[in-house]
Amino acid sequence: MLNRCLSAREARPFLAVTVICLWCTTALAGEPYFKDKYKSKDWYRAGGKHSGYPVEQNVPPWESRYKLRPRDKRKLTPADVVGPYGIVFPNWKHVGVRGGIPKVKVVLRLKKLGARPKTDISGLLQKAVEQVGKKRGGAILIGKGIFYLDKPVLIKHSKVVIRGSGRNATKLVFRYSIVNPKAKFPGGWPEPAVFLFQGGALEQERPLAADGKRGDTFLKLKKIGDLKVGDKFCLRAPVTKRWQAITRDRSKGEWGTRSNAYEIRAIKGNRIAIGEALRIDFPVADGSNIRRMVPVEYSGLEDFTLEHTCRMQFHSVTSQWAWNCWVQRIKVLNSGKGGAHFNSAKRCEVRDSEFTGFDAKVHTVHRTWWGYAGFTQSWDCLMENTVWRRFRHGPQVQYGAQGNVIRNSVFEGSDAQWHAGWSTDNLYENCVITDGPYGSYGWGCYSTGSNDTTHGPEGPRNVVYNCSFNCSKDGFFNRGVNENWIILHNYFVVKDGAGYRAEGGSFDAIVRANTFVLQSGKWPMIMLTTRDCTGTELINNKLYGGNGELLVSEAPLAVDRGNKAFPLGEKLLARPKPRIKSIYEYLKTRKGARRR
Repeated sequence: MLNRCLSAREARPFLAVTVICLWCTTALAGEPYFKDKYKSKDWYRAGGKHSGYPVEQNVPPWESRYKLRPRDKRKLTPADVVGPYGIVFPNWKHVGVRGGIPKVKVVLRLKKLGARPKTDISGLLQKAVEQVGKKRGGAILIGKGIFYLDKPVLIKHSKVVIRGSGRNATKLVFRYSIVNPKAKFPGGWPEPAVFLFQGGALEQERPLAADGKRGDTFLKLKKIGDLKVGDKFCLRAPVTKRWQAITRDRSKGEWGTRSNAYEIRAIKGNRIAIGEALRIDFPVADGSNIRRMVPVEYSGLEDFTLEHTCRMQFHSVTSQWAWNCWVQRIKVLNSGKGGAHFNSAKRCEVRDSEFTGFDAKVHTVHRTWWGYAGFTQSWDCLMENTVWRRFRHGPQVQYGAQGNVIRNSVFEGSDAQWHAGWSTDNLYENCVITDGPYGSYGWGCYSTGSNDTTHGPEGPRNVVYNCSFNCSKDGFFNRGVNENWIILHNYFVVKDGAGYRAEGGSFDAIVRANTFVLQSGKWPMIMLTTRDCTGTELINNKLYGGNGELLVSEAPLAVDRGNKAFPLGEKLLARPKPRIKSIYEYLKTRKGARRR
C-alpha cells in the first residue's frame, strides 16, 4: 500500500489495512467522557475501530519542545519563525514550487499528431509526453473541443506540461470502463489516476550514524557511498515499539512513519548538508535512514476541464515521488477519488482550480470513501485558491505529511482533517469549510489519536488560522497525542457540540482569539476531557450561545485570559477579521531563527 519509503515486501500489509479503512472510518463508535451533566449519546456510530476512551498519557506526555516564545533564543532553531501575537510558528519559507511555477513554452501541438475532437486521444497524448520528455521538455497544447481519454496518462519525464486551451475551451472525458464494460479496476500501487506523476523507485536504505535533531540542517550517515551533491532522498524514521511506547500509539503497520524528503547541498566526510531544517527528530534508535530517489520534476497540468464518466475509483491527479510539479487552472467533474491529491511529493502545488466529486446519491457503484482534498506523505506542498465540492475530508493531510500549506480555499460538504500518521507543521488558513452529506464526520476539525487502531496519532504544531467552519458536531475535536497546536482567529458555527474539545494528551495547545457560535444550549465553549491535556492556553476567545460556560476541564490551564461569553443572537455574527489576514505571507517576509 502507501509507498512511504517502503519496499514492495514491506508494503503488502497495507493492502489489508486499506480494506479496513474503507469501512471503519464511516462506522465510528465511542463513549461519553463526562459522567455528570455532559453525559450524552455516543460520539461515534457503533461498530468501528475508533471506539472507546482515549489512551491515557503521562502528564505531560513528554517534555515540551514546541511551545516557544520569542525570548527563548537559545531554543529557537531554523525550523522556527518568530511571528505575531508573541507566538513562534513553523518555518514555511520553502513551501511550493521552488522559484514559482514557470511559464513553459509550447513545443508540440497535439493536433499535429492527429488529435481530433470527439475521439480518444489518450494514446496520442501518452506518445507526446514520451516524445517531449525525451528531449528538453516543454508544453504539449491540446486544442479546443471535447476529447476522450480511454486510458490513463503517465508522466514520468521531468519538465513536461500538458496544457489545454482553457477550462472553458478544452474538455477531456475519462471513459475507461465506459468503452470497455468488462474492464476491471487496476488497483495496486501507486493508486490508479487519470494523470499520474511518477518518479523512479527508491534505492536501498542508508542508515544514519547520529540522530537527526529538530532544527538540524545536516545529517550524519554511516557511509556516504556513491552519494553526490544534487541527489534527492527520502528520510524516514520507522515505527518501532520504542516509538509506540512513547506515543501510546495503538495503530498497526507503519501508518505513523515519520518522513520527509531533501536534497544534498554539500558533502563533508560522512555528513551531508540539506539546506533545510528538520521539522522533527529522526532517531538512530528507531533505525532512521535515507533512500535515494530520482523524482519527476517541474512537470504540470494546466487549463482544461476533466470529467469522469468512468465510475471507478480513479484519482483525477496523483503522484509518486514528484518534486516541484503542479496542477493549475483546471476543473474536475465527478472525480472518482481525489481531485488532485499529491502523494509522496515535495514542493508541489495545486492552485486556481475547481474540483467536484461524484454524487454518491446518484452514482451508487461506490461511495466517496477516499474523496480527500489535501496531501498524503507529502512535504512543503501548497494548495491555494481552490474550490472543492463533495469530497469526504478537506482540507486534509496524512501519513507523515509535513510543512504543507492549504489556504484561500473553499470546501463544501467536508471537514478539516489530520487523518493519520504523525502529520506535522501543516497550516490551514483563510479557508471556508462546511460539512454535508458526502461522508464527512460532522466535526469542523478532526485529528486522529493514539487509540485509533487504523490511523494513529498526529505530530506537533499544526496551525489553523483565520478559517471559517460550519459543522454539525464539535467545532474542533483534537483526539491527541500531540503538542502545541495553534488554533488562532477562527470562526466556528456549531449546530450541536462544544467549540473546542481535546483529549488523550493533546497538550500545550494555544486556542486564541476564536469566535464560537454554539447553536445548542447544552455545551460549553471548551472541553478538555482528560487530565493529560496540560499546558493549554485560552486567550481572548468569544462564546456566543451554548450553555454559557467557557470551560469544562479535567486538566489545569496554562493561561486563561480575556475569554468572554455572550447570548446567542437572532442572526449569526459576521466573520471577524484579524489584523493580520495571512500568517503565511506574514512569516515569509520574516527572517528565520538562528541556531545558538
